[in-house]
Parts: sequence; C-alpha cells; structure tokens
Amino acid sequence: GNYRSMVLKQDGSLWGTGRNHYGQLGDGSKTPRSSFVQVLSSGVTAVAVGLYHSIVLKQDASVWSTGSNSRGQLGDGSSTSKLSFTQVLPSGVTAVTAGGLHSMALKQDGSVWCTGYNSYGQLGDGSKTDRNSFVQVLSSGVTAVTAGLHHSMVLKQDGSLWSTGRNHYGQLGDGSSI
Repeated sequence: GNYRSMVLKQDGSLWGTGRNHYGQLGDGSKTPRSSFVQVLSSGVTAVAVGLYHSIVLKQDASVWSTGSNSRGQLGDGSSTSKLSFTQVLPSGVTAVTAGGLHSMALKQDGSVWCTGYNSYGQLGDGSKTDRNSFVQVLSSGVTAVTAGLHHSMVLKQDGSLWSTGRNHYGQLGDGSSI
C-alpha cells in the first residue's frame, strides 16, 4: 500500500503497519504504526489496498472497507472516511481489488462491481462519474479483476483481457498511449 503494509495470516486474521492518517489500517485510529497491529481477528480471505483505503473479502463472501472515502472508494454510499472496517457488500463476492481511489469486486456469478473515483473511466461503467456505492459494470463472464492507480482490468472466461481507464503510459495494453 501507500506507505503501509497489510498482512493476512493463515488463521484469517489481518494485521497492519505504517501510515494511517485516514484510518486505512482499520484499527479504529489515525495513529501511524511502526509495528504490526491486529486489525481483524478472523474470517478474512483476501485483502487489497489502494492509496489511502483498504478492502477485505471475508469467508462469508462479504466485503468490508476502511480508510479515506473522498471519492466513494469505500463503497458504503457516502464520502465519509472510516477508521474501522465497515461492511459494504453483504455476500456473493469471490475477489476484491483496489486501485488508487477506486475498488472492484468480482461476484460468484461472474459479474463485476465498482465504486470510487472515475475521472478516467476506470470504473468501466461508460461514464466519468464518481460512484460512492458499488455499481454493476459487467453482468457475467469474468474470472479475475485487478486495478491500477487509474485503470482496471478484467479476465474473462474465454481468456480475453479487457481494460479501461487512464492510458497515458500504455498501461491498458491496447497498443496506444491515449
């Protein structure tokens, strides 16, 4: 992450250290940590970190997020930052990823849901409008998702790779840098 580290242990507990000015460690404070502190005791299966936010997938297929929410990247329907993990999607999720100021979730049915900053079209919903709640951007056929600072990529069931968002340095991989 941006000046921080998050570690998921085999027992499903989540630990964090480093910068915490926006509550991105999820320990209930804004206190920077110089050693790892436990932020969730169990049930976590995946963690992703953006610039100033963190998002986790739990064993029950729910999604929880914490940290800066200036662009709606937490997906809780607000623009209020959180100091502790808050549930944002109740169930049905198999993977999460975090971009700079946006988040993505892949559901069990192969659909993709996104929230947050969208000035470069990185959410893939056909607009440049920021979202503060997860919106469905693809209805089916996706097996994996990943996000960069201002772009997103999905791997479809047929093996094709799709990308959207900022492409100033050719990060979308489409042969251009527009």
